Amino acid sequence: MKTAITLALAIALIGLAAMAQTDPVAGTWRLKGKVQSFGFTLTCKFTRAGDTLGGTCFDGGTNKAHPVKSGKITGDRVVWTYGSDFMGQKFDVTYSGALKGSAMSGAVDAAGRKGNFSGTR
Repeated sequence: MKTAITLALAIALIGLAAMAQTDPVAGTWRLKGKVQSFGFTLTCKFTRAGDTLGGTCFDGGTNKAHPVKSGKITGDRVVWTYGSDFMGQKFDVTYSGALKGSAMSGAVDAAGRKGNFSGTR
């Protein structure tokens, strides 16, 4: 009986590890991009619950944390928003992109200013 329980637990843990490795979004991503003339780099640590994307993105230069306010995953499309500020002005930054293996790319909108981004795991 004890062997059967241990075996069942081991199989369950292997299944969870396999699911975590195959999730195309959850995990750490390195992003870079440009909005108008401003270049940026980020490290985003994404979490996933069904089709909801969460987590936190960190500025490349300052390591300032930007918790994800909202995020959604639909097929190979991802969209997320976090709050930011520049020179005392607060605004939301929204990313909309497509996943392709261990890479993603798309558009970024920072308070009406448009740009592009790309990233890899």
